[in-house]
Amino acid sequence: MAKLIGALAMSHAPQLIMPPEKWPDLPARAKGPFNPKATIASEITPEAHLARAAQCKAAIAGLREKLEALNPDAVIVFGDDQHENIFDDNMSPFCIYTAEKVAATEHFLYLGAKAEDQMTHYDVPALAGDLLHQLWERDFDLAWSRETRDPCGLGHAFGRALKFLMPTKKIPIVPIMVNTYYPPAPSARRCLRLGEALRASLEAIPGDQRIVLLASGGLSHTVIDESFDHAFIGALYNRDVTYLESLSADQMMYGTSEIRNWIILSGAMPKGVSHVDYIPCYRNADGVGCAMGFASWS
Repeated sequence: MAKLIGALAMSHAPQLIMPPEKWPDLPARAKGPFNPKATIASEITPEAHLARAAQCKAAIAGLREKLEALNPDAVIVFGDDQHENIFDDNMSPFCIYTAEKVAATEHFLYLGAKAEDQMTHYDVPALAGDLLHQLWERDFDLAWSRETRDPCGLGHAFGRALKFLMPTKKIPIVPIMVNTYYPPAPSARRCLRLGEALRASLEAIPGDQRIVLLASGGLSHTVIDESFDHAFIGALYNRDVTYLESLSADQMMYGTSEIRNWIILSGAMPKGVSHVDYIPCYRNADGVGCAMGFASWS
């Protein structure tokens, strides 16, 4: 059977690519009313931005080292699609890509770069098709795709996380696009069930393939909510299924919606998360920014 040997999760916000001195130049993408914390002024100094950027860089390096040490045969990647390949004419909650090759782009355009210059090509193993059929057997009717609409391939959720964690070695990937962003989106409970079904499906696939899961996105943004993030992270450590199932659609809106990908991993892994680096990266005095999270499950 295919063996699930670990899981990783990480944010993919543009602040991870943008020089920290330019963080305030990023668009706010949020409307008030705002309720920033009392100490917000200390979070948006140039020195604070540099320190937070360094913390993020170190956390990414730690995940990259974990992935290199695990050395899996394939990485199953969960990422949201924001009208890059899935559109309103057919908005599937979960879509697995099954062709033999796929490109992914970082799609970072703020400094004048072009998406087509940020493309990386990956192999997609036969595991993708096997997984699709096994999930169907477990009443998870995932949509499937063998083509990308975007000429640059998979969207930024995939391109950025993969580029950070696999800058040179290209491990084969199984991309699963999740509609986290456009209501109505799958519930937290359904995401947990998908994770459970995924684990059972892998165990039913013949062979000795060693598999790592990767969730891209999160945590709270565009307005950072540290209280919510800490409660969510605590539930991941304890594998508190009751709490995770209780999360409502209203709590998982806009960028924060990407925690659905983390919830899938929590459902797939039999124990709670092993380690989380939590780094709230504020951009302005309104509390706008991205709370970065970098996590690993053993």
